[in-house]
Parts: sequence; structure tokens; C-alpha cells
Amino acid sequence: MALISRAPLTTSRFAGIAGLVYAASAAIENMGLLEAPTLASPVADVRALYEDQALALVTSLAGALELVAYCVFAVALFGLLRERERTREGWSFLALVGGVAGPVVAASGLAATAVLVADGGAGLGDDAVATVFDLSLTARMLSGGFLALFMAGVGLSALRSGALPSWLAWYACAAALPLAIAPVAAFAAEDAVQVAARIAFSLQALWILLTSFWLALADGSDRVAFVRRCAFLLLVLGAGLVGIALLVVPGATGEFFAWGLGPEPLAAFAGGVYVGSAAVYALALRSEQHDAHGLVVGAVVLSVSVLVITLTHLDQFDFGRLQAWAWVALFGGFSLVTSALLVLGRTAHREATAAEPLAAPVRGVLTLVSVVLGALALALWVDPGALTGPSPFDLPPLGGRFAGSWIALLAVLAGWAALRNRRGEARASLAALIALPAGMLVAALRTLPDLEPGGAAIAYVAAIVFLLATGAVLAGGRGRNRLTVSEAAAQAWRA
Repeated sequence: MALISRAPLTTSRFAGIAGLVYAASAAIENMGLLEAPTLASPVADVRALYEDQALALVTSLAGALELVAYCVFAVALFGLLRERERTREGWSFLALVGGVAGPVVAASGLAATAVLVADGGAGLGDDAVATVFDLSLTARMLSGGFLALFMAGVGLSALRSGALPSWLAWYACAAALPLAIAPVAAFAAEDAVQVAARIAFSLQALWILLTSFWLALADGSDRVAFVRRCAFLLLVLGAGLVGIALLVVPGATGEFFAWGLGPEPLAAFAGGVYVGSAAVYALALRSEQHDAHGLVVGAVVLSVSVLVITLTHLDQFDFGRLQAWAWVALFGGFSLVTSALLVLGRTAHREATAAEPLAAPVRGVLTLVSVVLGALALALWVDPGALTGPSPFDLPPLGGRFAGSWIALLAVLAGWAALRNRRGEARASLAALIALPAGMLVAALRTLPDLEPGGAAIAYVAAIVFLLATGAVLAGGRGRNRLTVSEAAAQAWRA
């Protein structure tokens, strides 16, 4: 059985994809939300926001993508509502008008922001900077009135037609109320009013994320399968975006990551395993319960261990930044959700039909890989500094233990495949033994000049290549040795 099944692009799935793009781009745009100036902030704070032109450009481009995705989401959702409505009551048209007009109004503010991004806050006078910034923020607040129409229209139409689950419909109606008063913040300089408006926009963004999960992934699945798909997709989006950033700019973790992860080779390593894990969990989004159970086990080990490590190193986090709070909330929530999935999925896992076992050599290699990587992960958790000598870069306590959690993920996946001894379940482990080392190799090559010269660097790269080659050989063998990950990739492409 392949890791992923065919999933036709329906109206609901198209709307869900657009909503997920919106949520991801909104997360990037609002990385500095807690430190962001308000209408009452001094000009110096506004200038500081745009001093880093590269970061300001990234967040502005994310903001533009966010507005486009919002329009697409609104139009697609309008089509879904019209398909389900029994009568033409007009609520869906109200949603369409608000869902398009809101982003258009916000776009005028984004255009004003482009002036500050291009200037870097250096060439314009204080009055000009204040005027342009106030214009951009005012436009965003005024868009809240139209977005309230969108949320109210969607909620009322969904309640009448059943196009969305009732809890999502009621959520939309409730979120419309604070959005309706967001325009007040455009004319009130008090920080409390500004903060309340941002909370209103955040509640709407959360609704779009939850609705997009339902539109893209529900399609008749039971609750456990749906929650598992949501958890996997959240990991794919989060790990994929953060991993790419870590690989591209490993020296800028203080700007976008939860803490200043360093040195650069370690930050790039984290980026590589992030991207690799995103690929693995993406392939498993629509897999059957018994084939995905090993990935759930791995997610529990990863999330719980990272949460424990975080709680023992809280002094390394700046809780004046949104990223620090999001990190703790994400891994805390993910630990609870994946642990619940592990418990709830045991019944379906025990009832799985008999499957073809692994060839003895494959099972033996997977066992050996699990033992070696497990020992390495344990050593990193206990005292990463003790491995700094053999390592081609420094392993600080928090960063080294964080790396140990990713090594533990690979160890658990390999060990699970060997323990279960089923070809179908082993595909996910083989995909991980290819994707994660491939990401590690890209990271090592990306930061090669930053590695300590000598045998440690050579051994580091050689170990990664050996691990990658092991996964590739096991996945590309013959007969019972063949655990073809490419079959899953081919079917994912057809889907």
C-alpha cells in the first residue's frame, strides 16, 4: 500500500489549500507581532522595524501573498456555499463582498509599507515616516469591517446550508463581532485598543486555519484520522517553512527562530532535518492508520523530548517575542495531540491485517541503525558538550539536545519498522532514512566553510552519506528487500 492515496482537487480542497497558504504567509508576516509598533508608538520604534530591509522585504512579500490567498479562499468558499445553499438568501454574497473588499483595503496599507521597506527608515523625515506608517496600519484596521462581513456571511450561510460543521459556523459568527469594531482602532491611539484589534485579527486567522484543515483533509474520514492528518499537515507547514529559512540564512536565527540557535552548521543541520521530516510527513498525510502509526510514535518522541528540553532551558528564550511563546505552545499542544493519537490509534493498529514481513537482512540493518542512532541521541541528551570534540562544530546545551531529539526520531522510526516487521509500515521509515540524511547533507555542504577543518568534518559528512546510502539501498533492493519509497512518491504525484 502506498503512503498516500489519490485526492482529487475539489472546490472544498481548493479553498482549503488557499486558506493554508494564507495562514502560512500570515505567520511569516507577523513574526514580530509582539514587538511591532502601534499608532501610539514613537517614530524611533517605526524606524527600528524597517532597519533590517531584508527581513522587512520578506514580511512584506508574505503580506502580499497573504492578501492574494485570502481573496482566493473567499471566492472558493463562496462557490462552496452557493453549491450547498437551498435558497438564495444573500449571505454567501455578503461573504464574497467582504472577503474581497477587505484584502483590497488592506493592500493599500501594504503599498504604503513598501515605501518604508524601500527607504529602510533612513532617508525619510520623522513626519513622513509617521504618516506613511499610520496610513498602512489604519488601512489594515479599516479592512476589519469588511472582514467582519465575510465572517458573518460565511457563518450564517453555513448554519443555513450545512456547508461547514456547526462549530465552525458559530465560530465565524462569534469572530465577526470583534472584527466589526476593529476599525475603531484606526482612530484610537490607545495601545489597549490596538492590541484588542490584533487579537480580533488573530482569532479570524485561527478560524481560517481550522476551516482550511477541515476543507482540505476531512473528506469523510473518522475523527482520529482527521486529527492525525491535521497534525501531520501542521508539521509539514511549520517544519517546511522554518527548515528552508534555517538552510538559507542559518546565521539569522535570532530574527525568526524561537531562540538564537547556533553555530551556523548546527542551525543548518536543524533546517535540513526540518525539511526532510516535512517531506516524510507530507507523503503520509493520507496513509492508513496502521501505515502511519510509526510516524505518530516518532512525533510523540520528538515533541515530548523537545518540550522537556525547552522547559529545562527557558532562560534561553526571549518571551518578549512571539516566536518564543509560539514554540512553547506548539510543542506543548503537539505533545498532547500526538500522545492522544497514539492511544486512540492502538485499536486500529492491532486490528491491521497480516502483511508481508521484511527480509531478514533489511530488518537486521534497521535494528542496527536504530541502536546506533539511539545511543547517539541519548549521548546528546545527557551531555552534548562531551561530543563537541568529535563534532566539527560546537554543541551548546540547548542546541545539542535539540539535535538529539531529531536523531531520536530517526532511531525510533528505524526501530519501529524492525519491531513491527511489516513492509507497508517500513516505507515511512525508509522515506525518513532518505529524506532526513539528504537534508543533513545539504546543510553540511551549505556550511562547509564553517566546519572545523580536519578529520571531524570528513567523518561528519561521511556518516551522513553512509546513512543516506543505507536508506537508499534498502528502499531500492529487489524482491522482498524492495521497500520502494518511489511508489509512494509516484502515487503522490498522480494525486
